[in-house]
Amino acid sequence: MKFEQFWNILRARKWIALAVLSLVVLSALAVSLLLPKQYSAASVVAVDIKANDPVTGQPVVGYLAPSFMATQVDIIASQNTALKVVDALGFANLPEARSRFLAETGGHGDIRHWFAETLLKHLDVKPSRDSNVINVGYTATEPRFAATLANAFVQAYVRTTVEIKTAAAQQNNQFFQSQLKGLQANVAQTQQRLSDYQQQQGIVATDERLDIETQRLNEIASQLVGVQSLTYDAQSRARGGAAAPDVLNNPLIQQLKNQLAQQEAKLKEQAEKNGPNHPHYLQARAEVEATRAQLNQLLAQYASGLSGAAGNSAARQGALQQALAAQKARVLELKSQRSGLEILKRDVENAQRAYDQALQRTSQTMLESRSDQANIIVLRSATEPDRPSGPRVLLNVALAIVLGLLLAVVTALGVELADRRIRARADIEDALGIDILATIPTLKLQ
Repeated sequence: MKFEQFWNILRARKWIALAVLSLVVLSALAVSLLLPKQYSAASVVAVDIKANDPVTGQPVVGYLAPSFMATQVDIIASQNTALKVVDALGFANLPEARSRFLAETGGHGDIRHWFAETLLKHLDVKPSRDSNVINVGYTATEPRFAATLANAFVQAYVRTTVEIKTAAAQQNNQFFQSQLKGLQANVAQTQQRLSDYQQQQGIVATDERLDIETQRLNEIASQLVGVQSLTYDAQSRARGGAAAPDVLNNPLIQQLKNQLAQQEAKLKEQAEKNGPNHPHYLQARAEVEATRAQLNQLLAQYASGLSGAAGNSAARQGALQQALAAQKARVLELKSQRSGLEILKRDVENAQRAYDQALQRTSQTMLESRSDQANIIVLRSATEPDRPSGPRVLLNVALAIVLGLLLAVVTALGVELADRRIRARADIEDALGIDILATIPTLKLQ
């Protein structure tokens, strides 16, 4: 459809279009004037998302979640919050409220839940886009009632948030209280096992006792090393027997050897001078034999002494080795006892630590369950509005004009389609399928 056709249709059907437009505008105006006046009151609250827990002092991570503000809006507009408003204002006990409930529901259902759903229909909760502020508005036919409901919803919201926090804390507190008895019994059992083990092993001061025994072990080891050196030295000396350097270098042996050498020289001289049968020769030979016998006796005696010293040193070395083995076994036993004792001590410490932590959490959750502090601040309480918020007559009329224009155009087009007329050159061309060569202009009669 060309614009010329559209315009001619509107000009031809203008009275019908004006009638439809007038009907829509007048109907909207009448309805706006007849509707009861609505009053809106709003409270403004701020949610402190940086608040710390009043008991622990730690920042609450959940406040920083992106969905936190949306959750707060849902809590305000929840049935639980509305039920608190119903109970706080006592709607369920008012005779006129009960009459309205019976009239609209026939007595079916719960009056508290019915009033809660009814109140939520007129509640308007809007969070701020760039801040942590929430506007809680309520619309009613009476300004005082609207302000009362807006403030009641804010107070119910505060109580709901406190109840959510305290309910979780109460559950945690009951859980920790139920665990305390078992943890306390575990501490007592581990302590008893530690005490029994100390009594069985005769442990008083494990570290001091182990240190003393370890020191004894080190002393025995040092003595053994010294005795081993002495044994090796004594055995090496004893291996030479009478030809050992210690024997040969003995002053008495050296003296007897010198004496023997002199006597042998004297004997040789007597043999050359007097002969073997001379009394002086026989006397000299007797002296040589006596000195040689005495020297051999001393050599044998000193060699035996070296063997005895080596044997004594070896015996002492063996005794020290046995003492060292026994001391090692004792030290290892003490270390084993200390290891067992340390395990039991750690069990006691772990049991005590678990009990202390549970006791601390019990005290903490008990305080949290009794806390009535919320991270919500009321910035502005709702007051009775001076002017009604609705119905908005000018806005409704403006919308009715727009809607009326659309309906008027649609009605005009519909009437024209039902009774089609030739109103422009394009109508003839479309209907007959021929081209128009010329048109006679409309003459204006003077």
